[in-house]
Amino acid sequence: MPNRLWILALMIVVIMLAGCAKRNTAYQEEEWLSLEKQIPVVGDPLDISFDDGYIYVALDQGGISTIRRDNYHAKWYTHIKAADGSTYNMLRIKRVDAVNEQNKLFANEFGDTHKFIILKTDQPDTLLWEGITIGNTRNITDMNFDTISETGTNYTIEGGYCAGGSVYFSHYNDELGLVNEYNITTSAEPTGLFIKGNYMYVAVQQRGLAIYNRTTQQLEKELPLPGSALKVTILGDYAFVASRQGGLNIVNVANPATPVLVGSYATSNFTTAVDATTGKAAICSGSGGVYLFNISNPNQPVLLERLTSCGYANAVKFMNGKLIVAARDQGVLVYNIK
Repeated sequence: MPNRLWILALMIVVIMLAGCAKRNTAYQEEEWLSLEKQIPVVGDPLDISFDDGYIYVALDQGGISTIRRDNYHAKWYTHIKAADGSTYNMLRIKRVDAVNEQNKLFANEFGDTHKFIILKTDQPDTLLWEGITIGNTRNITDMNFDTISETGTNYTIEGGYCAGGSVYFSHYNDELGLVNEYNITTSAEPTGLFIKGNYMYVAVQQRGLAIYNRTTQQLEKELPLPGSALKVTILGDYAFVASRQGGLNIVNVANPATPVLVGSYATSNFTTAVDATTGKAAICSGSGGVYLFNISNPNQPVLLERLTSCGYANAVKFMNGKLIVAARDQGVLVYNIK
């Protein structure tokens, strides 16, 4: 009997000590993203671009918003004035692409007539009408413009866009506007485009990633990918592809003639947009939010954080150490990256 009493007393002491001990908390993922600013906008923010001074937001039926980078003050445009004082309405703005050095903003409008609107951005807090381009502009799904890299030309901007089953390569100057140099009919509907050097990298949905030589206008290689390739961006020797049901796919394109799929990450929702910066990549997955990855080793992308508090995510961009998210129900969200 005494032994039993000693055992019972010992058990009581152990239970009391355990109750006083500090309890382990449930495992929590490290937070890499902290919200710096939420900027309400009118309409559905479908696309974002930026230059040294402003963030530009395509708002579908809401037109365009400009957001100052220094204080996040937003201005909303449904009408744009020209230098002669006339005013132009903007109907449904789907995509925007800023060319910083040339103080230009290309906007894609869907309406009775699909078109490019070219806007001047050289006046503080003011967008001015520069012109429009109509023709071979129906159902534009992506565009990529930049300061021209060629010498001995009167053009100031070069780039291209996807529309109507083709990829168009174009030049621009203030006098002639946007001039299409040629178009390439792709194997499937092109929905994503990134131009780097002498190559055009095109997301062609179920056919994967297509790489075209700008000089010869010939297909270098078409690489099938898991899922359906929707958007693509290039960082160094790698292409990062938003592949709908296939999630994120990473392709080594050091030799454009022999691209190699080296890494991937499957998501639970459809992946629709992608961006990359040194050491990091981010994708949008609609109602699945935003995924942030460490891509120090592109062969093995590591998920750092999945952000769901942003709600339905349409577009994502890295901007000088920050992550900008266009969220359907919450506007434009600016996150600091740890």
